[in-house]
Amino acid sequence: MKTAIWNFVSLFNLKKNYFFILLLISLFSFVNQSCKKDSNPVAQVLDTSYEMKVTFTPIEVKTTDGKVNLLYGVETQNFEKEGFELKDFQVLNAANETILCSRSDTGKFMLIHKPASEGIPPEAYYYPFDGHLTYRFSIGMVLDPSQVPQKIKHRLVLSKDGKEKIIDGAETAVSKQIIAVISAPFKGEGFYAANTTTLANNQHPSYQMTYMEKTTVPERFCIDWNKMDDKGTFYHDDVSNYENWYVYGQDVFAVASGQVVYVNDGMPDQFPVGTVGGDINIYNSGGNSVIISTAVGFTIFSHFKPNSVLVKMGQNVKKGELIGKVGNSGNSAAPHLHFGLNANFPWYISEGLPYYIDSLEKTGNYKTGPLPSPEMHTNELVENGGVYNFK
Repeated sequence: MKTAIWNFVSLFNLKKNYFFILLLISLFSFVNQSCKKDSNPVAQVLDTSYEMKVTFTPIEVKTTDGKVNLLYGVETQNFEKEGFELKDFQVLNAANETILCSRSDTGKFMLIHKPASEGIPPEAYYYPFDGHLTYRFSIGMVLDPSQVPQKIKHRLVLSKDGKEKIIDGAETAVSKQIIAVISAPFKGEGFYAANTTTLANNQHPSYQMTYMEKTTVPERFCIDWNKMDDKGTFYHDDVSNYENWYVYGQDVFAVASGQVVYVNDGMPDQFPVGTVGGDINIYNSGGNSVIISTAVGFTIFSHFKPNSVLVKMGQNVKKGELIGKVGNSGNSAAPHLHFGLNANFPWYISEGLPYYIDSLEKTGNYKTGPLPSPEMHTNELVENGGVYNFK
């Protein structure tokens, strides 16, 4: 613009036509100031090349409440290293860009796993860690079946020096893959499923482990199983005594045939209930535990009663075989069975996998109360707070 104006001025005698010179200078100043006023620094797009990638595919997982659960992960580079701040992260239906979940949506599960030091103690392995880990967004949505999109995309909103950068990417299809079907780990009535599906208060997907600069969610679809009576209580008499809990001492059965690859037994139960000793670490947090390698993955059973484990390393077990009894050992503030399915071994550096239970009789939900009559369900995941009978 400046060159064009001064070419126009050259048509006149600059030594004689001071009026035109002053007029044109004023015009240039006005145009320049107008351009500045029209620019909005907040809306300017920063020139950066950050990319997002899906690290665990969203899989359509059905639960006994008629909902569909999507729980997965997205990563991007550590933008904080270059002075950027996270303004928002959004999950959108790729077809119409409807926002399904965002950072400010407290009704959905979204964990922001910032770059941090390795989760495995450095003395346990040798690996040159440079501290340049990725940003990880762990997303969890509980949707009505009609709300489930065919494809999802993601929007990362960054800001720096009052300027904003919007990055769209990491488009992925919602997988309808076949999900492994297993049997229940119990037989009997009144078993209560806690800390499962993708609700915001679920402690399991919030546990994330970084090893060799790769972050996984080992407990993504885990369940903490307890047991209640017909009045909806979990224990009788003194709550601090683990033996008074109805789930304590319950038989635990193999959910699929396979080979035992890990056994730990002999750790004491935590007493009183509500306390956990200071000697618990990543390696013994499961307390007395059994891990079985099966055709669908590694099945994890934790917190057995001391000296109740009935299987040995290398032993082949069949689905439905008795393997131990529920206790309160390890990282357990109250008696329960922690169960999960993992892609690899050791479980704590592998991805947690979804699974269905072949037969469930749902009698109600701890929050909404008992059903008028039991409902039979097949090949579904339990819901958070669901109460079930197993034959």
